[in-house]
Formats: sequence, structure tokens, C-alpha cells
Amino acid sequence: MKEKIHYMFFSMTHPFDGFYEIRFREKGSVLLACIVLALYGIMKCARTQYTGFILNLTDMHRLNSVSIFMSSIVIVILFCVSNWSVTTLFGGKGNMRGIFTIVCYCLIPVIISDLVVTILSNFIILDEAMLLYMLEGIGIVWFVFLIVSGLCVAHEYGLFQNLASIFVTFIAAFLIVFLVVLFLTLEEKMFTFIVDVVKEITRSH
Repeated sequence: MKEKIHYMFFSMTHPFDGFYEIRFREKGSVLLACIVLALYGIMKCARTQYTGFILNLTDMHRLNSVSIFMSSIVIVILFCVSNWSVTTLFGGKGNMRGIFTIVCYCLIPVIISDLVVTILSNFIILDEAMLLYMLEGIGIVWFVFLIVSGLCVAHEYGLFQNLASIFVTFIAAFLIVFLVVLFLTLEEKMFTFIVDVVKEITRSH
């Protein structure tokens, strides 16, 4: 486990070498990936609730930490499933375990930047807010660089093929969400229809 933790942080600064070890030499850990994903969800809740009042536009009376936590995790899992589905059709070599591990590891810069921004936001004035936005931007750029590098290694893609697959991944994620919402809507209407039929039958008797 100590070695796997080492490669998790090693991949943050040496993404191609680190993710290669994780993908092909079993240096990654699904357990560590799940812990990072949980920390990501917790950090999103903390960022929403504890950001300084100067930068925090959230209505605390309507804050739902469970909803924020679950939506953060579901978005990551949806991306992993969509990417695996798309790359399977495009000849990608990555499996679901590898994709999930790499994507979760890539969240570390976002977690770090959110933590730093949340803490510092309570000690700054409005004129210094731009510095925090810069720190947040660095975390996002770092994350994007890692995700592109990691998926290149996982699927053995070239840069442009990988970017195309990521673009199609977002389309696939949208379709999955649309189909799930459509299914739930139809299921609700079917349930309502059955309940109405049962009510009419009981009334007639």
C-alpha cells in the first residue's frame, strides 16, 4: 500500500511514467481511488459551506450537503462509465478499473486547490480574490493536463485521438443522463397510470 500511495502522488508530477506504472504494472489501487473520490465529494461540500462570505454566494438555508456530495461523485462515475463505453468502440485498451483509478487520482489537484482556496477565502479582502481564482485555475489546468495524459496512457491513444474520445465521452454522458431521466419519467407515468386504474376498479366495486 505504501508503494501504491507513492505512485499516486508520483503521477501528479510525472503523469506519463506514473500512470504507466499504475495501468500496466498494477501500481494503482481502487481503494485509494475510492478514498480520493470520497475526499473530493467532502471537499466540494466544505467548499460550498465554508468559503469566506466575501466569495460565497450560496444560500445556506437551501444548502444540501448530501446532494452536493452525491452529485460530485456521480459526475465522476458517469464520466468513467461514458469514457469506457466510448473507448471500447474506438479500440481503447483501458479497462474500467484502470480508467476509474486514473480519473480519481487526477482529482487530487482539484482537492488541494479547493482546500487552499476555502481556507484562504476566510482571511482575504475582496481586492485579493483574484489570487484565489488564479489558484483555483491552476488546480483545474493541472487536473485537465493529468486527465488527458492519464487517458492517453490508459487507452494507448495519440493526443488528438484521445481528445476526440474525451469529446465523445461528454456526448455519451449526456445521452446516458437523458435516457435515465426518460426512463424514470416513463416509470413514474406508468406507476401513476397503474394507480389510477386500480382506483377506478376499486371505485366501480
